[in-house]
Amino acid sequence: MTARAIGVFALVLAMASPALAGPANSTIGAKKLEQDMVHSGGVGYPSIMYEWWNKGKKNMDWGLSGELVYGDWLAAHTGRYIKVGFGIDGMLRWNILSNKKPKVQNDFAILAKPGILIAGNGSAFTFGIKGELGLPFTIDVHERVTVVTGGFLPIGGYFSSTGNSGEVPILIRMGVEIMANENVAPWFFFDLGPGIAFGGGGSNTSFAWRLGAGTAFWGVLGKNKNKSDSSATASSEEPAEEPIE
Repeated sequence: MTARAIGVFALVLAMASPALAGPANSTIGAKKLEQDMVHSGGVGYPSIMYEWWNKGKKNMDWGLSGELVYGDWLAAHTGRYIKVGFGIDGMLRWNILSNKKPKVQNDFAILAKPGILIAGNGSAFTFGIKGELGLPFTIDVHERVTVVTGGFLPIGGYFSSTGNSGEVPILIRMGVEIMANENVAPWFFFDLGPGIAFGGGGSNTSFAWRLGAGTAFWGVLGKNKNKSDSSATASSEEPAEEPIE
């Protein structure tokens, strides 16, 4: 699995062309959003996800995320397996470092992603909570491609009639974001690292991983402008009235 993910990572970099500038809006990395609203959807393991991002004040972005979960909620092979569940997450991201150069931009951010899970495992009902801390770092390596790396720490717990348990994965990200056109940016990520699962009077440690592939998109219904900007533009384009003689 690791070798295949690295191969896909390298293939995406090789296929990128220098036709456009790098992605303007990052949903898996650290770049500050340029648009007021960005949507992102993808599929992977352990869930299918949809994210709704909004540009915040100064260096902060915020959003909401929904997940259809069908595996270990936080990362595979660390704890309780979920047959089917639904997760809701909040997202806050602070861009704390942005180093811009003529053709290269490096960004570092702090991501906070709390969430809850409602799931059914056979006859048992499971409720989960998590608090994820991320330190994403993005590097422009091409006129059209941004590499995403950094560390992620999703800490969570499960409460069920069959017993309670918890997970602490420590994950390192390999990912890319590609500018397909001015409104669309496909992305891919693979997270890997050690994971600790505990519950039932014991604990175990093994490799934990998660992956996803999808697309971020924005401005598909028109230009992303405020009404005040649009009205100002419209008024400036109206012909001036000729004086009455």
